[in-house]
Amino acid sequence: MADPAKIFYKNPYFDGQLARTLAVATVDAADLGETMATARRVGKLNGQSWFDAWSNTADVARKTGDVALQSGDRVSARNAFLRASEYWRQAFYFVRANLDDPRLQRGYGAHVDTFGAALELLDIPAEKVQIPYEDTTVVGYFFAPADDGQVRPTLVFPCGYDSTAEAGWGNVAPAVERGYNALVFEGPGQGEALYTQRLFFRHDFEHVLSPVLDWLATRPEVDPARVGLIGRSFGGYLAPRAAAFEHRIAALVCDPAQPDMAARLPGGFIGKVATPVVNVQTRVSESRAEFFGARMAAHGIDSISRYFAELRRFTMLDDAKQITCPTLIIEADKDFAGGSGQELADAMVAQTELVHLTEAQGAEGHCAGLGQEVWASVVYGWLQKVLPTTTIAADAHRS
Repeated sequence: MADPAKIFYKNPYFDGQLARTLAVATVDAADLGETMATARRVGKLNGQSWFDAWSNTADVARKTGDVALQSGDRVSARNAFLRASEYWRQAFYFVRANLDDPRLQRGYGAHVDTFGAALELLDIPAEKVQIPYEDTTVVGYFFAPADDGQVRPTLVFPCGYDSTAEAGWGNVAPAVERGYNALVFEGPGQGEALYTQRLFFRHDFEHVLSPVLDWLATRPEVDPARVGLIGRSFGGYLAPRAAAFEHRIAALVCDPAQPDMAARLPGGFIGKVATPVVNVQTRVSESRAEFFGARMAAHGIDSISRYFAELRRFTMLDDAKQITCPTLIIEADKDFAGGSGQELADAMVAQTELVHLTEAQGAEGHCAGLGQEVWASVVYGWLQKVLPTTTIAADAHRS
């Protein structure tokens, strides 16, 4: 699948990450000029140079926020803290292969801290929550449009392969301003669960989602009969997998659908030589070592052969017929993780709609790339039909 049009870097891996930060300018978590100025300062494309450039910009944004807060400018402070949090996420992106790397631990801690500073300045109800999971808890953030005693439908956003609950703000703002409650949360292999607790990805994600829904059902502002599950990036596997077994979901969105991770592994002769070839690549290329190292770390695996074997467990096509809720599948042009939307749709019996977003719309690339407003208009237009934002008075809901 072809790469999206270059924004700044010839290397599509680094350019894709730059696009990711540019995209959250729509929710005040990046400044276009600040972002591009940082991109120009990176120099050699490696983990250290990337960390240095983005962490410096993050420090400046944090200081800007502190000064604004001291002067009473809450809006500038909030937006600066949001930007600092995103820039810190970007800073540690390419140093995740070693979970004990001081740069990762410093960057992740600052990413969380600056988001927490922004959280206190939001104009909507927002709180960091700990959700019971097995014998521990996982981190989430719960947001509501208003503290008005109304019961609303709620959208649940699991993280992706390399995301955090804090970075989920990019999905939260569009949901809340359209009248939905929103919950972003981290499961094993993501954010605090990975970087602090050393909990690793599991293929049976329904065992992660069910406790989340149990917790949501205790919230007075949540209508448990109107919960939507939005799986973006690797959530395009996690969400449909969970929805096949957890039938409290009223609507499902997959962007893109990734129902069979094993299908992305080469077969035949190429498959037989893939492991030794990748082993050589990771020894001679820093970027390839980081690419695979970060993914292996998220699974708690230390060899390429075991990593490939583990990915073969991440398949849910045989279970797709058990999904009962209306489902929207998004396919964007040139999304490196896309291409399986029709396959999932064909395996389902529930009401399913497949929508293609295009390069001509400016919505090409992973999860629609820079076309986040285009994406939102499609997704929330569909949600309004299947999960409308009608509010219910809390007293009436309890009766």
